[in-house]
Amino acid sequence: MTEGEKHFFTRYAGSSRVVSFAVPAEEGGAVVTGIAPKAFLSCKTLRKLEIPDGVVRIGDWAFAHMQNLEELILPFSGMDCGRKVFLDCGRLRKITVRGCTAKNQGLPYFLASAVTVMGKDALLRPEFAGDERSHGEWMGQYDRALADYLEAPDEEGFEPVFIGWFHVEDMDEQIPKYVEGRRKDKIRLVLQRLRYPDYLGETMGERLRRYLEERMRERDVPAGKGGLLTDVVCDRDREYCRQVRYLKILKESGCLDREEIRLLMEGLGGTNPEMTQYLLECMEEERAGADFFGGLEL
Repeated sequence: MTEGEKHFFTRYAGSSRVVSFAVPAEEGGAVVTGIAPKAFLSCKTLRKLEIPDGVVRIGDWAFAHMQNLEELILPFSGMDCGRKVFLDCGRLRKITVRGCTAKNQGLPYFLASAVTVMGKDALLRPEFAGDERSHGEWMGQYDRALADYLEAPDEEGFEPVFIGWFHVEDMDEQIPKYVEGRRKDKIRLVLQRLRYPDYLGETMGERLRRYLEERMRERDVPAGKGGLLTDVVCDRDREYCRQVRYLKILKESGCLDREEIRLLMEGLGGTNPEMTQYLLECMEEERAGADFFGGLEL
Protein backbone atom coordinates (compact mmCIF):
# COMPACT_ATOMS: atom_id res chain seq x y z
CA MET A 1 0.00 0.00 0.00
CA THR A 2 1.50 3.32 -1.08
CA GLU A 3 0.45 6.80 0.08
CA GLY A 4 2.49 9.53 -1.57
CA GLU A 5 6.10 8.80 -0.64
CA LYS A 6 5.03 6.35 2.09
CA HIS A 7 4.86 2.64 1.42
CA PHE A 8 3.28 0.31 4.00
CA PHE A 9 3.76 -3.41 4.48
CA THR A 10 0.12 -4.42 4.26
CA ARG A 11 -0.45 -7.98 5.38
CA TYR A 12 1.57 -11.00 6.47
CA ALA A 13 0.48 -14.19 4.74
CA GLY A 14 3.27 -16.60 5.58
CA SER A 15 3.30 -20.35 6.03
CA SER A 16 2.06 -21.94 9.23
CA ARG A 17 5.50 -23.53 9.55
CA VAL A 18 7.36 -20.21 9.64
CA VAL A 19 8.31 -19.02 13.13
CA SER A 20 10.57 -16.11 12.20
CA PHE A 21 9.95 -13.35 9.66
CA ALA A 22 11.75 -10.19 8.53
CA VAL A 23 9.64 -7.51 6.88
CA PRO A 24 11.29 -6.67 3.52
CA ALA A 25 13.05 -3.32 3.30
CA GLU A 26 11.55 -2.80 -0.20
CA GLU A 27 8.46 -3.93 -2.07
CA GLY A 28 8.08 -3.36 -5.80
CA GLY A 29 10.97 -0.91 -5.79
CA ALA A 30 9.47 1.19 -3.00
CA VAL A 31 11.11 1.55 0.41
CA VAL A 32 8.89 0.22 3.21
CA THR A 33 8.31 3.09 5.64
CA GLY A 34 5.43 1.72 7.70
CA ILE A 35 3.52 -1.31 8.94
CA ALA A 36 -0.15 -1.06 7.99
CA PRO A 37 -2.94 -1.38 10.56
CA LYS A 38 -3.69 -5.04 11.41
CA ALA A 39 -0.76 -6.23 9.24
CA PHE A 40 0.01 -9.12 11.61
CA LEU A 41 -3.30 -9.21 13.46
CA SER A 42 -3.96 -12.60 15.14
CA CYS A 43 -0.89 -14.24 13.61
CA LYS A 44 -0.33 -17.23 15.90
CA THR A 45 2.77 -18.81 14.31
CA LEU A 46 5.48 -16.15 14.46
CA ARG A 47 7.79 -16.10 17.47
CA LYS A 48 10.28 -13.58 16.12
CA LEU A 49 9.61 -10.55 13.91
CA GLU A 50 12.13 -8.07 12.50
CA ILE A 51 11.23 -4.59 11.26
CA PRO A 52 13.64 -3.01 8.71
CA ASP A 53 15.39 0.34 8.79
CA GLY A 54 13.24 3.05 7.25
CA VAL A 55 10.03 2.11 9.06
CA VAL A 56 8.78 5.10 11.04
CA ARG A 57 5.11 4.21 11.49
CA ILE A 58 3.34 1.18 12.97
CA GLY A 59 -0.42 1.23 12.45
CA ASP A 60 -3.29 0.45 14.80
CA TRP A 61 -3.53 -3.18 15.93
CA ALA A 62 -0.50 -4.06 13.76
CA PHE A 63 0.74 -6.82 16.11
CA ALA A 64 -2.42 -7.34 18.19
CA HIS A 65 -3.22 -10.91 19.27
CA MET A 66 0.17 -12.27 18.17
CA GLN A 67 -0.03 -14.60 21.14
CA ASN A 68 3.20 -16.51 20.42
CA LEU A 69 5.43 -13.56 19.51
CA GLU A 70 8.47 -13.62 21.80
CA GLU A 71 10.92 -11.16 20.22
CA LEU A 72 10.53 -8.03 18.12
CA ILE A 73 13.53 -6.35 16.47
CA LEU A 74 13.22 -2.65 15.66
CA PRO A 75 15.50 -0.16 13.90
CA PHE A 76 17.48 2.40 15.87
CA SER A 77 15.27 5.29 14.78
CA GLY A 78 12.17 7.30 15.69
CA MET A 79 8.93 5.34 15.66
CA ASP A 80 5.29 6.43 15.69
CA CYS A 81 2.87 3.81 17.04
CA GLY A 82 -0.89 3.64 16.59
CA ARG A 83 -3.49 2.32 19.01
CA LYS A 84 -3.42 -1.11 20.67
CA VAL A 85 -0.39 -2.19 18.65
CA PHE A 86 0.65 -4.78 21.27
CA LEU A 87 -2.77 -5.85 22.53
CA ASP A 88 -2.72 -9.47 23.78
CA CYS A 89 0.99 -10.00 23.05
CA GLY A 90 1.51 -11.66 26.41
CA ARG A 91 4.54 -13.73 25.39
CA LEU A 92 6.52 -10.80 24.01
CA ARG A 93 9.59 -10.75 26.26
CA LYS A 94 12.15 -8.81 24.22
CA ILE A 95 12.10 -5.75 21.97
CA THR A 96 15.63 -5.52 20.62
CA VAL A 97 16.89 -2.26 19.12
CA ARG A 98 19.19 -3.07 16.22
CA GLY A 99 22.42 -1.08 16.39
CA CYS A 100 21.70 0.59 19.75
CA THR A 101 24.62 1.94 21.77
CA ALA A 102 23.07 1.58 25.26
CA LYS A 103 24.95 -1.06 27.26
CA ASN A 104 22.10 -2.00 29.58
CA GLN A 105 21.43 -5.72 29.02
CA GLY A 106 17.94 -5.32 30.43
CA LEU A 107 16.80 -2.82 27.79
CA PRO A 108 15.05 -5.39 25.51
CA TYR A 109 13.05 -6.64 28.51
CA PHE A 110 12.20 -3.14 29.72
CA LEU A 111 10.97 -2.08 26.29
CA ALA A 112 8.78 -5.17 26.02
CA SER A 113 7.30 -4.88 29.50
CA ALA A 114 6.64 -1.17 28.99
CA VAL A 115 4.26 -1.78 26.09
CA THR A 116 2.83 -5.21 26.93
CA VAL A 117 2.41 -5.18 30.72
CA MET A 118 2.28 -1.49 31.63
CA GLY A 119 0.66 -0.37 28.38
CA LYS A 120 3.05 2.58 28.03
CA ASP A 121 3.44 2.79 24.25
CA ALA A 122 4.92 6.27 24.68
CA LEU A 123 8.07 4.59 26.03
CA LEU A 124 8.63 2.80 22.71
CA ARG A 125 11.28 5.25 21.52
CA PRO A 126 14.16 3.16 20.15
CA GLU A 127 16.24 6.18 19.16
CA PHE A 128 15.99 7.56 22.71
CA ALA A 129 16.12 4.40 24.80
CA GLY A 130 18.85 2.79 22.71
CA ASP A 131 21.24 5.76 22.68
CA GLU A 132 23.78 5.57 25.52
CA ARG A 133 23.71 9.38 25.79
CA SER A 134 19.98 9.49 26.56
CA HIS A 135 19.47 6.01 27.97
CA GLY A 136 19.72 7.14 31.59
CA GLU A 137 16.93 9.66 31.05
CA TRP A 138 14.80 6.97 29.41
CA MET A 139 15.37 4.65 32.38
CA GLY A 140 14.18 7.47 34.64
CA GLN A 141 10.95 7.64 32.66
CA TYR A 142 10.61 3.86 32.82
CA ASP A 143 11.07 3.81 36.60
CA ARG A 144 8.43 6.51 37.07
CA ALA A 145 6.01 4.48 34.92
CA LEU A 146 6.88 1.36 36.93
CA ALA A 147 6.26 3.15 40.23
CA ASP A 148 2.85 4.33 38.98
CA TYR A 149 2.01 0.81 37.80
CA LEU A 150 2.86 -0.70 41.19
CA GLU A 151 0.74 1.90 42.97
CA ALA A 152 -2.29 1.51 40.68
CA PRO A 153 -5.24 -0.58 41.98
CA ASP A 154 -4.97 -4.23 40.96
CA GLU A 155 -8.45 -4.09 39.42
CA GLU A 156 -7.49 -1.20 37.11
CA GLY A 157 -7.93 -1.99 33.41
CA PHE A 158 -10.24 -4.98 33.94
CA GLU A 159 -12.52 -5.64 30.98
CA PRO A 160 -14.94 -8.60 31.10
CA VAL A 161 -14.68 -11.23 28.39
CA PHE A 162 -18.09 -12.13 26.97
CA ILE A 163 -18.24 -15.71 25.67
CA GLY A 164 -21.64 -17.19 24.96
CA TRP A 165 -24.19 -16.65 27.69
CA PHE A 166 -22.77 -14.30 30.30
CA HIS A 167 -23.90 -14.29 33.92
CA VAL A 168 -23.02 -12.28 37.02
CA GLU A 169 -21.19 -15.28 38.52
CA ASP A 170 -18.92 -15.34 35.45
CA MET A 171 -17.82 -11.82 36.40
CA ASP A 172 -17.16 -13.02 39.95
CA GLU A 173 -14.71 -15.55 38.52
CA GLN A 174 -13.04 -13.26 36.01
CA ILE A 175 -12.18 -10.42 38.37
CA PRO A 176 -10.14 -12.51 40.89
CA LYS A 177 -8.21 -14.15 38.04
CA TYR A 178 -7.46 -10.76 36.52
CA VAL A 179 -6.29 -9.35 39.86
CA GLU A 180 -4.07 -12.37 40.51
CA GLY A 181 -2.50 -12.07 37.05
CA ARG A 182 -1.90 -8.35 37.49
CA ARG A 183 -0.27 -8.84 40.88
CA LYS A 184 2.02 -11.50 39.45
CA ASP A 185 2.96 -9.14 36.63
CA LYS A 186 3.92 -6.52 39.21
CA ILE A 187 6.20 -9.00 40.99
CA ARG A 188 7.80 -10.01 37.68
CA LEU A 189 8.52 -6.41 36.77
CA VAL A 190 10.11 -5.77 40.17
CA LEU A 191 12.31 -8.85 39.84
CA GLN A 192 13.24 -7.83 36.31
CA ARG A 193 14.23 -4.31 37.36
CA LEU A 194 16.34 -5.56 40.27
CA ARG A 195 18.03 -8.07 37.99
CA TYR A 196 19.18 -5.26 35.68
CA PRO A 197 19.86 -2.38 38.11
CA ASP A 198 21.52 0.06 35.68
CA TYR A 199 20.53 3.65 36.57
CA LEU A 200 18.44 2.38 39.50
CA GLY A 201 18.38 5.04 42.20
CA GLU A 202 18.77 4.10 45.87
CA THR A 203 15.25 5.25 46.76
CA MET A 204 13.62 3.31 43.91
CA GLY A 205 15.71 0.23 44.66
CA GLU A 206 14.64 0.24 48.28
CA ARG A 207 11.03 0.71 47.22
CA LEU A 208 11.20 -2.34 44.95
CA ARG A 209 12.82 -4.54 47.62
CA ARG A 210 10.19 -3.44 50.13
CA TYR A 211 7.48 -4.32 47.61
CA LEU A 212 8.82 -7.88 47.36
CA GLU A 213 8.97 -8.22 51.15
CA GLU A 214 5.35 -7.09 51.45
CA ARG A 215 4.24 -9.63 48.84
CA MET A 216 6.21 -12.38 50.61
CA ARG A 217 4.11 -11.90 53.72
CA GLU A 218 0.86 -12.41 51.79
CA ARG A 219 1.14 -16.18 51.78
CA ASP A 220 -2.61 -16.69 52.00
CA VAL A 221 -3.18 -15.03 48.61
CA PRO A 222 -4.32 -16.83 46.54
CA ALA A 223 -5.98 -19.15 49.04
CA GLY A 224 -4.49 -22.61 49.28
CA LYS A 225 -1.13 -21.67 47.74
CA GLY A 226 2.23 -20.62 49.09
CA GLY A 227 1.62 -17.09 47.91
CA LEU A 228 2.09 -15.05 44.76
CA LEU A 229 5.83 -14.54 45.27
CA THR A 230 6.42 -18.29 45.49
CA ASP A 231 4.19 -18.91 42.45
CA VAL A 232 6.12 -16.42 40.31
CA VAL A 233 9.61 -17.70 41.19
CA CYS A 234 8.57 -21.34 40.68
CA ASP A 235 6.74 -20.71 37.39
CA ARG A 236 8.09 -23.10 34.73
CA ASP A 237 7.00 -20.99 31.76
CA ARG A 238 8.49 -17.60 32.52
CA GLU A 239 11.88 -15.97 32.05
CA TYR A 240 11.53 -14.52 35.57
CA CYS A 241 11.72 -17.85 37.32
CA ARG A 242 13.79 -20.90 38.17
CA GLN A 243 17.11 -19.09 38.26
CA VAL A 244 19.36 -18.67 41.28
CA ARG A 245 19.80 -14.97 40.51
CA TYR A 246 16.16 -14.39 41.48
CA LEU A 247 16.62 -16.23 44.75
CA LYS A 248 19.57 -13.94 45.47
CA ILE A 249 17.34 -10.92 44.80
CA LEU A 250 14.79 -12.30 47.25
CA LYS A 251 17.50 -12.83 49.85
CA GLU A 252 18.83 -9.29 49.41
CA SER A 253 15.26 -8.04 49.81
CA GLY A 254 14.76 -9.89 53.10
CA CYS A 255 12.32 -12.38 51.59
CA LEU A 256 14.03 -15.70 52.36
CA ASP A 257 12.97 -16.60 55.88
CA ARG A 258 12.61 -20.25 56.84
CA GLU A 259 8.96 -20.51 55.81
CA GLU A 260 9.53 -18.93 52.41
CA ILE A 261 12.49 -21.25 51.77
CA ARG A 262 10.27 -24.24 52.59
CA LEU A 263 7.52 -23.02 50.27
CA LEU A 264 9.98 -22.40 47.43
CA MET A 265 11.47 -25.87 47.80
CA GLU A 266 8.00 -27.37 47.69
CA GLY A 267 7.18 -25.31 44.60
CA LEU A 268 10.33 -26.44 42.81
CA GLY A 269 9.67 -30.05 43.70
CA GLY A 270 13.31 -31.05 43.24
CA THR A 271 13.31 -30.12 39.54
CA ASN A 272 16.07 -27.52 39.79
CA PRO A 273 19.17 -28.83 41.66
CA GLU A 274 21.02 -25.49 41.51
CA MET A 275 18.17 -23.55 43.10
CA THR A 276 17.53 -26.32 45.62
CA GLN A 277 21.19 -26.28 46.69
CA TYR A 278 21.10 -22.51 47.14
CA LEU A 279 17.94 -22.76 49.24
CA LEU A 280 19.51 -25.48 51.40
CA GLU A 281 22.50 -23.21 52.01
CA CYS A 282 20.15 -20.38 52.97
CA MET A 283 18.33 -22.73 55.33
CA GLU A 284 21.61 -23.65 57.00
CA GLU A 285 22.40 -19.95 57.46
CA GLU A 286 18.98 -19.46 59.02
CA ARG A 287 19.56 -22.34 61.45
CA ALA A 288 23.05 -21.17 62.34
CA GLY A 289 21.75 -17.69 63.06
CA ALA A 290 18.93 -19.06 65.20
CA ASP A 291 21.36 -21.27 67.18
CA PHE A 292 23.71 -18.33 67.72
CA PHE A 293 21.06 -16.01 69.10
CA GLY A 294 19.54 -18.87 71.09
CA GLY A 295 22.92 -19.36 72.77
CA LEU A 296 23.05 -15.65 73.64
CA GLU A 297 19.68 -15.95 75.39
CA LEU A 298 21.02 -18.78 77.52
